[in-house]
Amino acid sequence: MLCALVTSAASQSPQIPAKNPAATTQSAGAQVERKRLLAEDVFKNVEIFKGKDAARLIPAMDALRGLLGVDCTHCHTQFDWANESKPAKQKARQHFKLIEMVNREYFGGGNAASCWTCHRGQAVPMKYQRDEDAVAHATVAIQIPAASAELPAERVFKNIQRLKGVSAGRLPLVMAMFTKSLGVGCEHCHVEGMWELDDKPEKTKARGMLSMVGAINGQFYGGNGPVHCVNCHQGNVKPELVSGTPSEGVFSPAAATAQPK
Repeated sequence: MLCALVTSAASQSPQIPAKNPAATTQSAGAQVERKRLLAEDVFKNVEIFKGKDAARLIPAMDALRGLLGVDCTHCHTQFDWANESKPAKQKARQHFKLIEMVNREYFGGGNAASCWTCHRGQAVPMKYQRDEDAVAHATVAIQIPAASAELPAERVFKNIQRLKGVSAGRLPLVMAMFTKSLGVGCEHCHVEGMWELDDKPEKTKARGMLSMVGAINGQFYGGNGPVHCVNCHQGNVKPELVSGTPSEGVFSPAAATAQPK
């Protein structure tokens, strides 16, 4: 009789469905997705970091202190981080967009330029200081006739492309700026004595870089901006990406020549 009762009870007990491993995995994945917080979910007035994980924002802000050599209050109002009153905060956003544009349009989306590239631990990047010895050397090398100094460069020299409209007499100043900014001699881009030749790929790259500088100043500074070769190169052929590490970004002249001249 007892066996019959047990058997009857067992037959009437509700059946517990077996677990579906796939459904369990999907549920866990959905929970993880729901727990992912974006920067704009946690902080106010987020623009540049919108769509990025919230956990990335504070380390990025801490890194900027070293990259620019400043405190948080350089851009922010202490304890009121969402406050937009400081011009430096707007400038920082503008510079983030500048870096993104340069990397996207001139280096194929690679990580070729960073805040460090120009700032090197200083709030204000290096500015070009005219070197009279370099100007004198370029003047002797180029040999511009006095009667031609005021003429457009393209009427005095052959194969002038990016410097059309610049007076021939200014070419020594421009060339001296290039050599000092990159820490090179004229032969880096030119065949000495045959300046018009395009034999060296560095010359083509230099033209592309001038287009890039023009695009930066035009897009972010209204045309006549502060960006020059020296800001990134600072006396070296390759700018730095991080401290002590030259950038390995591959410059794309095709992207540069597509920019407005």
